Amino acid sequence: MPNSGTERIQDYWNAIAEGKWKNTRINDKPGITLAYTSGLALLFEDDLESQIVYDEKKGSVKIFDPEKTESINFSFRLPILLISGFFSLFFFWIIRKLTGNEWTALFSATLILLSPILLGMSQIVNPDSLFWIFSVSSMLSFFGFLMLRERKLVVLSSLFLGFSLASKYVSVILFPFFFFATLAYYFFEYGKISKNVEDFRKLVLRNALALVGIIAGGLLLFSLMMPAVFVKPKYLYEGTIGYPGMDKLFLVEMVLNLLLIADAFFWKSKGLRFMIEKLSFLRKPFSKTLYVFLAGVFIFVVVNWMLKHRLVDLDNIAFDFKRKNILGNYPYAERFIMEFVPLIFSLSPFVIFSLIFLWIKSSFAEVKDSFLVFMISTFFMIFYVAVVEQGLQVTMRYSIMLYPLASILASISLVEFFSGEWLREKSGKIILGIFSFFSVLILGIYSQLMVSQNFLDFMQRQKLEEILDWYVFSVPVIVGGAAIGGFVLYSILKKGFFSRIGNVWLYSGIMTLSVISILSIMPFYFNYTNSFLPKKYIVTAAWGYGGYEAAQYLNSLSNAKELVVWSDSYGVCEFFVGKCIRDLRVDVLKYRIDYFFISARGQLSTSRFPSPMEKDPVWTLTIDDRAKNYLRIFKGQPDLAIEQYWEKEAIKKQQESQNSDSK
Repeated sequence: MPNSGTERIQDYWNAIAEGKWKNTRINDKPGITLAYTSGLALLFEDDLESQIVYDEKKGSVKIFDPEKTESINFSFRLPILLISGFFSLFFFWIIRKLTGNEWTALFSATLILLSPILLGMSQIVNPDSLFWIFSVSSMLSFFGFLMLRERKLVVLSSLFLGFSLASKYVSVILFPFFFFATLAYYFFEYGKISKNVEDFRKLVLRNALALVGIIAGGLLLFSLMMPAVFVKPKYLYEGTIGYPGMDKLFLVEMVLNLLLIADAFFWKSKGLRFMIEKLSFLRKPFSKTLYVFLAGVFIFVVVNWMLKHRLVDLDNIAFDFKRKNILGNYPYAERFIMEFVPLIFSLSPFVIFSLIFLWIKSSFAEVKDSFLVFMISTFFMIFYVAVVEQGLQVTMRYSIMLYPLASILASISLVEFFSGEWLREKSGKIILGIFSFFSVLILGIYSQLMVSQNFLDFMQRQKLEEILDWYVFSVPVIVGGAAIGGFVLYSILKKGFFSRIGNVWLYSGIMTLSVISILSIMPFYFNYTNSFLPKKYIVTAAWGYGGYEAAQYLNSLSNAKELVVWSDSYGVCEFFVGKCIRDLRVDVLKYRIDYFFISARGQLSTSRFPSPMEKDPVWTLTIDDRAKNYLRIFKGQPDLAIEQYWEKEAIKKQQESQNSDSK
């Protein structure tokens, strides 16, 4: 099969139909939800092999039917896109319940729906395409249960948790996080919920039992969707509570939850109330430290890369590779910073500024949706601590669930910023000053980079008086422009921006900026990288993009059906009308390779090729104008390949003859 994703989906339903329950474990992700969504395509495309016109002994030399490939891809991808669109309505509904603000909900749903990364992810038949939807939905439903105490949200949280587990095993991170969220709710909302001892006891007991029910329900749904666990129970353990690093953590969580139940049942939560009251002095320092740290990391990463690693040298790290144990040679702080890079540079600039503002403001003053902001921000920290401890260099795909959470925080930030209420207090002016300083710093460096991509090198080469001349000219312009802009913004916000007309204008701005981000990278959405990252760097390679365009070029050649093409990755052969090879071992006497398709991150090792090619490419696609994210087609030299083959054979025979004579 050309595509292991579609093959596994078919394997799942074949196992169900034949009653071979053990075979329902189709993937190590496990990717079961894909079988229920993209699996709908099997109703229309039941013969996936039909896209292969020619397959030499089930080997690496194939001819595909491009029209059939397009039809299959459309059928398998459409359900994922439809689910993504449908869940934007769910996100609107649940966020409106959590915040009590329709505009925050609308901004959040819009940013999620129009995120280039999430849009790109939704076009890929991969467990991550559904994992982010179900994991975030479960998380938001659980927050809603804690804050609103509605039973239906327990059911939704458990339902989505089960779907999330059936999408990707890493969903087990929600087990301890839900317990932590429950404790955080008591800790930060104690003053609002502790008016009556008996009511507080009932609340603790109800939440503790609900947590057990949510996890148990999620595990049950996971088991029903993957019946292999009934044949081999170890699949249930290994895929959930036995996930690496989770077994001991889960045991601690359950023991502590049992203690909360006992404390509530026998002592009216006296122990919990005692601990909360004694540790209450940590509430503000703990949360403010978190916000300062996150804002600092975002600012540091952006500035460091724009300054060409003058602060921390991360120049040689390939952030689009998922690798373990590569970070061991770096100090812990630098490893932590590295993990943030793919996320930060794949968010739109206005989302980055919104997050920085929200965290700066939360460091000095209370925000309206403080508990929601705290929990989402804490999840960011927990996620990155977990991946650093695992020694895993995280990619955009592996941090996919952070993108919708960033959109929600950005929406809360926009509502906070444009409400203008925070400016009425003294702390508001401090917040605006700090935020403006860092904004001017980032935009000032960025503006100079746009003038000269080698700005720092330019400054190092110039004489002192020329450098001073630059500062004399640029600093007043930057600072003066910022001062004027800040004064105008302050005047607008102080009068109160948020009215129905103001909301409409703000929403129009969000839509416009989001669409601009999408258009800037269309149709390679998952390769979106914001303009703060210099063009010499990438945070993700093509990852399947560009193959279709390359095939179109090859198909346009006059003798396309007679050509033989070698490709180092998937995505070209499936749309090419001639013979296509994906193998490092090629019989050059039998297959005269006419063209080579080479990508920046091909699955096949390109340290050697099966035959020679011309030096200069005949076709090139550079995604987002980033030189490292290239796709190229080179013309092969089949005659030279044959000549080299016979030369090697002659040398081989000569050596054999010499060895025979010596004996």
